[in-house]
Amino acid sequence: MNHTYFFMGGLSRSGSTLLSAILQQNPNIYVSENSPICDLTYKLNLLFDHNPQYNSSPDEKRRINVLRNLIDNYYFDVKKPIIIDKFRSWGTPYNISMIQSLYTENVKIICPTRNIIEILASFLKLIKENKNHHSFVDKEIEKNYSKINIENLDDLRCEVLVEMDGGIRHQLYALQQCMDKSYKDFFHLVEYDNLIENTKGELGKIYDFLGLEYYAHDYEKINYKSKSKDTDYFGVPNLHKVRSKIFKTSPDPQNILSEKIIKKYSGLEFWRI
Repeated sequence: MNHTYFFMGGLSRSGSTLLSAILQQNPNIYVSENSPICDLTYKLNLLFDHNPQYNSSPDEKRRINVLRNLIDNYYFDVKKPIIIDKFRSWGTPYNISMIQSLYTENVKIICPTRNIIEILASFLKLIKENKNHHSFVDKEIEKNYSKINIENLDDLRCEVLVEMDGGIRHQLYALQQCMDKSYKDFFHLVEYDNLIENTKGELGKIYDFLGLEYYAHDYEKINYKSKSKDTDYFGVPNLHKVRSKIFKTSPDPQNILSEKIIKKYSGLEFWRI
């Protein structure tokens, strides 16, 4: 099957799983969970660069063909004609050029967004509710910090979430390209609050952005079960849980985060300027 590819980037804890669950009600749309395609393509390209056998007799057409067909081979069993590949960093200049050169010239990246301090509060609430599990954040802390001040552990968790490899800071960099005149038409931002409060309106905008015929979704009964190994891999159960009905249950950051963290990470929402 010849697939049409679109992409999803944006910020963690901003409604991407909910959005995926709704979009997949459409019998023509498949949305991946966290996808390895971008990273695999990048690393495979590096292998070509550094492989002595290939470089002794390089063949650019074969190289491009291998890279170009990686995504089709990965999704060989998907019967739906439209695939939305989800990876937080699709919006970086390098990754955009990779999309254009390998997958499609019609670059469309859907980007869920949200206040950074709300994202941190959401993560922290889940980690604290599941303190009997070893979260990916705490594993990162143990790997990189020899001494941990337990009193400031939550602050450190927030800083790791922002600054870790592939963390919120990197996601912001990928999202920042939407402000560049050369790239702005490639991006469609979906604010978390708007998705919750005006779901039908936001879905209509997404269909317009993708150039697809609108589908009548059911917003009152969302049936979705994530295949993501939230407990085994992330150490955070229900990280990608979607409720059957749409409503906001976000914790107040003032009740979760310290004044230091709120001050440090407030106002990073550059896309609203």
